[in-house]
Amino acid sequence: MAFKNIRNIFFVDDEDEKKEEVKKKEPKQETRQENKQERKETKKSSISWKSSSRYSDKIKTSQPPQAPPQDEVFGNFNQKIFDSLTKAIANANLPGEDYLEFIQALKAMKDIPLEESLKIRTVLATLSTKGLTIQKIYESADYYLKIMENEKKKFYGAFENMAKSGIGKKKEVMQNLQKINQDKADLIAKLTEEIKTNQGQIETVKKEITESEKKIKSTENDFLFTYDKIANQIKNNVDKIKKL
Repeated sequence: MAFKNIRNIFFVDDEDEKKEEVKKKEPKQETRQENKQERKETKKSSISWKSSSRYSDKIKTSQPPQAPPQDEVFGNFNQKIFDSLTKAIANANLPGEDYLEFIQALKAMKDIPLEESLKIRTVLATLSTKGLTIQKIYESADYYLKIMENEKKKFYGAFENMAKSGIGKKKEVMQNLQKINQDKADLIAKLTEEIKTNQGQIETVKKEITESEKKIKSTENDFLFTYDKIANQIKNNVDKIKKL
C-alpha cells in the first residue's frame, strides 16, 4: 500500500480537526472531562466482534493484542511527526490483506449510513475472500504497534542525544554561572564582615580621638590660664615700680 494511502488511513479529517481546534480553545479541565467521556463512549461503541455470527467461532479462540494502559498526554498534533510515523508503517507494510487494508476499506465506508458494526462485518466478509482473517488483523495490528514502538525508541534515542548536546551544555553553563555567583556572594559576605569589623574599629578610634582632643584642649586652657596668671602678675609688679 502506498504511503499516501496509509497516511490517509490515520489522517484526521477536516471535521475532526475543527473539533480539535475547539477543544484546544477550551479550558484544560473541560478537555480532560471530554477525553474521559470520549473514552467511555468509545468503549460503548467499540467494535463488537462477537456480534458477527459468521466469525463468532474464530473470535472465541482469538484475542486482540492488549495495549498497556497509558497516562493521558496533553500535546499538539505535529504534522512532521505524523508523516514520519505513518511513513515508517508504510515502509513496513506486510504483503497481502491485513490490518491496514481492513482499516482503509472501513474508512472508505465512512459516508455510508450504516451502523459501525455492520460496516465492520461487511468489510470482513469482503476481504475474507482475499484471505483476510480476524487473527491476521490482530497479528498485523500488533506488528504495526511494534513498528511504532521501534520509532518511539529511535525518537527517545535522538531526544537523549539532543538533551546531552544542547540542554546538557546549557545546564553546564548555568551551573558554572551559579558557582561564580555563589563565589561572589561568599566574597561579598566576607567583605561585608571585614567592613563591619573595620567600622567597629573606626568608631573606637574616633572615640579615642575625641577623648584625646578633649585632654589637649583642657591642657591648653590650663596652660593659658596659668600663663595669663603669671604674665599679669609680672605686668602688675612692673606697673607698681613705674609709679614710684
